[in-house]
Parts: sequence; C-alpha cells; structure tokens
Amino acid sequence: MKPVIGINCDYEKESRLPYSFLYRDYSDAIIAAGGIPVLLPILKNENDIEFFLKRVNGLLLTGGNDIPPERYGERRHERTKCVHADKDVADFTLLQTAIIMRKPILAICYGAQLVNVAFGGSLIQDIPTEVSTPITHKDPENEQYTHPVAAKRDSLLSRIFGTDCITTNSIHHQAIKTLGKGLRDTAHATDGIIEAIEWEGYPFLLGVQWHPERMIHRPGHISLFTSLIHASN
Repeated sequence: MKPVIGINCDYEKESRLPYSFLYRDYSDAIIAAGGIPVLLPILKNENDIEFFLKRVNGLLLTGGNDIPPERYGERRHERTKCVHADKDVADFTLLQTAIIMRKPILAICYGAQLVNVAFGGSLIQDIPTEVSTPITHKDPENEQYTHPVAAKRDSLLSRIFGTDCITTNSIHHQAIKTLGKGLRDTAHATDGIIEAIEWEGYPFLLGVQWHPERMIHRPGHISLFTSLIHASN
C-alpha cells in the first residue's frame, strides 16, 4: 500500500471568502515519488491534529510567507510578510504533534524555518538588506534562477543526492540565522547561508531552504520526496 503523506495548506484571508490552498507542485511531487497526498486545512485543536496524523504516514511542510518574528524575540522587519495568525498556530501545533508521534517530516522553505524556530532558533528576516552576498537568493523576475549549495558529506542530504554539490533554485528572502537546539546545519550556499537542516537521532526530519517540488525533473530533487516516502513505509 502506498504511504499517505499529509501536506499543510497555505491560507489567505484577503477577501470576503478566506481560503486554504496548495500549489500543485507539492502534491505532484508526492505522487511522482510513490505516495498519496492528503491536504490539511487550518486546524488549531491539538486533538484534531492528532486525529489527522494518526491517519497519515508522513508529513510534508510546505513553503509560504514568513514566521512572525515575535516567536524568536525580534521586531518585525519592514519586508517581513507574516503568515496569517491562524496558520501560525496551526503549523506550530502540527509540527509539535508530529514530532511527538515520531512522524517522518520533510520541510521546505518556510517549513524548514518553522522547524528551526520551533527548536528555539532565529531567522534572517530579509537577506538582501541584512546580508552582504553576491548570491541572488530570490529573484522575483526569474524563478529559474539557481545557485550552488554544498552539502556535508556525512549528511542525510548528501546520501539522498549521492553528491555534496547541489544546484538549487533561488526563491527565498529569509533564511536561518541562529540554529535551533539539537538541529544540525548540513548544507550551505557559498556565502554561508544555511540551506539545509537535519535532526539526527530522529527517524526522518530534513529541512531544505529551496523548493525541490519545482525541480523534480532535474537530477536528485525527486529523491527528497522518495526518501520521505521510504521513511513513511
């Protein structure tokens, strides 16, 4: 039987009709890797989230807007665009409950930042204005822009890709600043920006700063999803 992978939805409340949604690339990547995606809208009740997690085999935490910096003790940068307060509560509760239940977790972009903050870490709120770097980490005019990332050779990420040299897309304006307690940074851009984190000793918890769901037809990136599927069997 194919593993069922729960995916947290994004959420918007800018119109009279608030809505949950998911970019199709995420669910397509899970299907291509051999899993069955199940979408999770906003749930803030811990018992309801536990009920959901009992019925899935693994969890994919998706990208999105920014984590409220109040969660890591900082004032909001003018370029920080926070997720809705309901999504903020729902996602942190989802992650914490999934960890208690030892669910395999793949976290992407905002999802990786969510993991880091949940473990007590902090974030660079806006790379272009806070970091001197020649790398374009987010190019609003060209989503095909890429940059190289170096993975540590003894990392889960390196084993998944079969190499320590990875080409990633550039679609994030925030990044990890202070690493969360117990986490390990396992990949960096050439400017030192953390591009991947892992939690050793846990069944499977890997966070990446880029968007591999948009690169599954390029070498290696689909392996992130197949690894989640295998860990969820």
